[in-house]
Amino acid sequence: MRGMKLHEYQAGALLHSYKISIPLGNVARSADEAFKVSNQFKSSGYVVKAQVLGGGRGLGHFKETGFQGGVHLVDTPEKVQSVAKEMLGNSLVTKQSGADGLPCNAVYIVEKIQIEKEYYLSLTLDRAGASPTFIYSKEGGMAIEDVAHERPDAIFKLKVNPLKGLDEADLKQAAVNLGLQDKEDQVVALFQKLYACFNEKDCDMIEINPLVLTKQGVVMAADSKVTVDGNALFRQKELAAQEDKTQDNAKEAEAKQYDLNYIYIGGNIGCLVNGAGLAMSTMDIINSYGGSPANFLDVGGSAEGEALVVAMRLLNEDPQVKAIFVNIFGGILRCDRLAGSIIEANEKYKFTKPIVLRLKGTNSDVAKSMISGREKELNIYY
Repeated sequence: MRGMKLHEYQAGALLHSYKISIPLGNVARSADEAFKVSNQFKSSGYVVKAQVLGGGRGLGHFKETGFQGGVHLVDTPEKVQSVAKEMLGNSLVTKQSGADGLPCNAVYIVEKIQIEKEYYLSLTLDRAGASPTFIYSKEGGMAIEDVAHERPDAIFKLKVNPLKGLDEADLKQAAVNLGLQDKEDQVVALFQKLYACFNEKDCDMIEINPLVLTKQGVVMAADSKVTVDGNALFRQKELAAQEDKTQDNAKEAEAKQYDLNYIYIGGNIGCLVNGAGLAMSTMDIINSYGGSPANFLDVGGSAEGEALVVAMRLLNEDPQVKAIFVNIFGGILRCDRLAGSIIEANEKYKFTKPIVLRLKGTNSDVAKSMISGREKELNIYY
């Protein structure tokens, strides 16, 4: 199950509950409410942030109006109100959202802070190393992937033995690596509080970008992202209740109802595969030959019948998809059942897009005999 993402205002509130320093601010769901919120605290300026579950907000634009940017720095409550009016009720299109964008139903208004220096800090799971791992850098406020590519020596990692917990000597060294040795107490406390939050709230990831040192000497989480383990939500009912399902891609939401593992990507080749490893390999192969996968879709071993029909329909109805690649290694999911679902889906919805079909494994010969002679009708190549 995929992790549940929190909005920035929700993540900020969670960190604040662990006594981690964040900028003053509050959420608003109307322009008038945004005006009231900005009058609740005195500041030399305000940052208005569209609350959508996607990165690259600052460089995005709103689909309906063309209004540029999901993050704005303004100097008066009146301008806060004006910007909020442009954002709320519209869809923010970013590099990660796809052409439809993500609905902006709330804005987060925070105080403008006086920043001395920006840093990067995150805590996530290193599955290969079977340990929670801090990743941190002096280079913050930018894509950490770019820093890792251009200056790998600027990235530090601190693996935590989950049986022993944090070692204070390691945390003091982290302060040195960040150039914040004179703020050692704050850095050590911040790492300890993040680790407590990470464990107690079943987080997959906590990312602070940027972590800042203010001109007043405070180490502060200026922007935060939190993802909670979807398989642990039964333990985290308070967080689960905060999930914003309006942010789900419509196709992902429908697929979830049928226990299909579908992730929208936005390319032009639809993928239907059984098994996550084979699905990832299939996407890599498509990329290596210059194609662009439209989605990750793992139908698993138990999906059959209506679920498989829905899977085929989702791909066929995606306007960005030009062709569909079905790559099945038959095991628990028998190839003949998959073939039957393709035939049923075509009878219901009539495929308009070519399907490249690869079937190997259990009953693959039976499946091919079911399709034989109907290739043109089904628009199938194999």
